[in-house]
Amino acid sequence: MFRSIIARLTTRHPACVLNTQQRWYRVGPNAARLGMVIDHSGSPLIVVGKDHGGTGRGQAVIKLTFKNAITGAKSQERFRANDSLEVMLMVQKEYQCLYKDTEKIHLMDMASYEELSMDLDSFEGDKERLLMLEDGMNITVQTLEPEPGPVSWRLPARHVFKVKSVETRIVKDKGATYVPAVLENSARVMVPDFVKPGESITVDLERAEYVGRA
Repeated sequence: MFRSIIARLTTRHPACVLNTQQRWYRVGPNAARLGMVIDHSGSPLIVVGKDHGGTGRGQAVIKLTFKNAITGAKSQERFRANDSLEVMLMVQKEYQCLYKDTEKIHLMDMASYEELSMDLDSFEGDKERLLMLEDGMNITVQTLEPEPGPVSWRLPARHVFKVKSVETRIVKDKGATYVPAVLENSARVMVPDFVKPGESITVDLERAEYVGRA
């Protein structure tokens, strides 16, 4: 039995609604996130871009860019704020990042040792967050079963990084002061000025913010 049901675009009930039998939930286009998978005309589409610019007949228009999960073809659709999307609930599986190149991320299932490669543009979230990716990081892959298989992937909510360098302020302000730091993966994040190079810190990857020492 299929473990996931293809969602459909509708223009009804813009509020989020969960359908436990069909395994989908409904959101308005304003709530659409990169990496969500919906269906348009029978094809599962991954949201890869979102633009609030432009209006249509006096109403705000949200333009979504999609990538077909099966063919890889890209397309754009415009939605009004009161339209709604039925979004799939997909099977999730944990992998570990081996490395990435200019186009793909290469992963390994640490239970079966099977390798998986996925396009970088199937990443769920702002592309700037890709700067936080590093080898050895746990990655969640979302899959449509039985076909087309893995369609998107995302970073963990939090991750521990080692600090490579910290900018030193000559004049310190009173109270807590945050300064730019460079992590071992070359990503940058603001940290309290008491954090030193070589220390490990926990970063909230949703906000790219320092959480605390690890």
